Amino acid sequence: MLGILNFSKYFQNNKLFKKKNFVTYMNGEKKNNKYDVIVIGGGHAGCEAALASAKMGASTLLLTLNLDKIGWQPCNPSIGGPAKSTLVQELDAMGGIMGKIADRTYLHKKILNISKGPAVWSLRAQTDKREYSDEIKKILDGNLNLTVKEGMVNEIYIDSKNQIKGIGTFFGGFYQCTSVVLTTGTFLGGIIWIGSKKISAGRAGEMSSFGLTASLRKIEIKTGRLKTGTPPRIDSRYINFDQTEAQPSDTTENWFSFDSGEWNSRNTMNCFLTYTNDNTRYLIRKNLHLSPKYGGFMKSTGPRYCPSIEDKIVRFTEKKNHQIFLEPEGRGINEVYVQGLSTGLPEKLQIELLKSISGLENSKMVRPAYSVDYDYIIATQLDKNLMSRIDGLFFAGQICGTTGYEEAASQGLIAGINSALFSSKKPMLSLSRDGSFIGTMIEDLCTKDLKEPYRVLTSRSEFRLLLRGDNADYRMMPIGRKYGLIKDKVWKKFKKKVEKVEIEGKNLNETFLKLNFKIRGLIETESISPIKKGCTLSQLISRPNFGYFNLKKLNLHDPDLNIGEIQQIEIEFKYLSYIERQEIQIKNIERVLDTHIDKNINFMNIRQLSKEGREKLTKFRPRNLREACKIGGVSTSDVQTLARFISK
Repeated sequence: MLGILNFSKYFQNNKLFKKKNFVTYMNGEKKNNKYDVIVIGGGHAGCEAALASAKMGASTLLLTLNLDKIGWQPCNPSIGGPAKSTLVQELDAMGGIMGKIADRTYLHKKILNISKGPAVWSLRAQTDKREYSDEIKKILDGNLNLTVKEGMVNEIYIDSKNQIKGIGTFFGGFYQCTSVVLTTGTFLGGIIWIGSKKISAGRAGEMSSFGLTASLRKIEIKTGRLKTGTPPRIDSRYINFDQTEAQPSDTTENWFSFDSGEWNSRNTMNCFLTYTNDNTRYLIRKNLHLSPKYGGFMKSTGPRYCPSIEDKIVRFTEKKNHQIFLEPEGRGINEVYVQGLSTGLPEKLQIELLKSISGLENSKMVRPAYSVDYDYIIATQLDKNLMSRIDGLFFAGQICGTTGYEEAASQGLIAGINSALFSSKKPMLSLSRDGSFIGTMIEDLCTKDLKEPYRVLTSRSEFRLLLRGDNADYRMMPIGRKYGLIKDKVWKKFKKKVEKVEIEGKNLNETFLKLNFKIRGLIETESISPIKKGCTLSQLISRPNFGYFNLKKLNLHDPDLNIGEIQQIEIEFKYLSYIERQEIQIKNIERVLDTHIDKNINFMNIRQLSKEGREKLTKFRPRNLREACKIGGVSTSDVQTLARFISK
């Protein structure tokens, strides 16, 4: 187990990344347009890739279709959520910027699933989308080794040895390079749909990229089509908030970044909750034939875990209503994101749907919802370093079949690191499945044939109790430091934190508390359960409803510990038995992977399996557990459940 109390062995004298093999020029500008790394696309994957590459010393060019929309959040301006927050914290621990920007620009913050175990705790932040983009631009502009330009790339050039030679732009530009990172998002052949109407666009108001898919096919990169969508935006001045439920931020401040210098305490804004109703459901059912999917206009597959309102009504017929969250898009604008109402229905019908919802009877739509389908590459063509069969050609983000800013940014960081390593002829990085959620996601993408957009979930990892957000710095920061992505100041803070936690952990294990009447009464009042004999402080904080903060009343705490350090200590002690049990399960599962599965088994009757797992197992009918592991959408938790079922 990667325990926080014996982490010292993980500190090694890693040499910082050497830059001598790179050709470096002021401001990244090259004679004859020559760069080490070229990143195509200025979304979340592209920004992380470009910055990682540049910080490692590679002369880097970022080419994007629109300089005004770098790091844009075209869908919900939020960061984090279940499993996604762990990606953000792993990304931050390795030197990425997403968590830092979210901590600077948040409007609303909340810990989700707090009533459950720590494996599913997740921080979610609503951000100011314009401020978020502006902050990313400042960071990009501040790196002298990075050049950012506007342009549409439509050609990838390779030599006779299947190695990257350079890229060409639509208007005839040519840039020579050693590595290319493709992060095109939804822009590659993007088409926006509203009802039966369509327009060529990557997102509303922005043209799609064309020509590049054909270039990829010429070099035998297999592609497909996927879809996603976004809900309407409405004017906050026409919402009756009295008919909704306010959703305030948490009173306790929590952060994505492990660098306390990035923490930005600020006033928050409420989100609001309302619901669909019978009238909403009636309108949708009556007009399903007008939607791009159910009308047959668009054939692409959309995300299972972020379905349109049409999909919700069709798939969950027993539900009488669905949650609708009203979320601000910025401090200085009136636009509100209507989460839960993603749709591709015609514009006039969208207005009717909005007005059917409590609190929105007088609402005014300022941007219609739409569906968008786009080209993506089959990610099983990639190695776990995200490089394709073409030496020096990397892919990251939505082009790999994922959905979500967090998934894109995480892939971007890895692709950026590896493009720089490849350019300097150094061994590339592959993250292990048992060491990170980023590694889990990349392994799933590279090994499973996925037919729908991939979203990271806690259930996708058999190691989820070990791969928590709170210990992401212990797992990932040494990696970021090795490649020169972690500044000296941050590294010193981290080592100090490790020292403090280890000392306090040892103190809690060794301090024995003798009971007297006063102490017994205080403990039982706080923990709501009797205590019969003395115990160590570590055993005490392992009790239900009793935590480290309760030690303050006994004057047995360390006042210098911050909330993150306290959280790590508590989790390690409170859930030690669960963590150890999971480690045993992980060792046992390899022994049973060749277990035969009866050909007549009815997977749909095994209710402990996830809905997606039941559907995929029924469709593909694996002969053994090993084959079940390779089916996209069948989580490791599903495999463990199936193993227990067939062993009975």
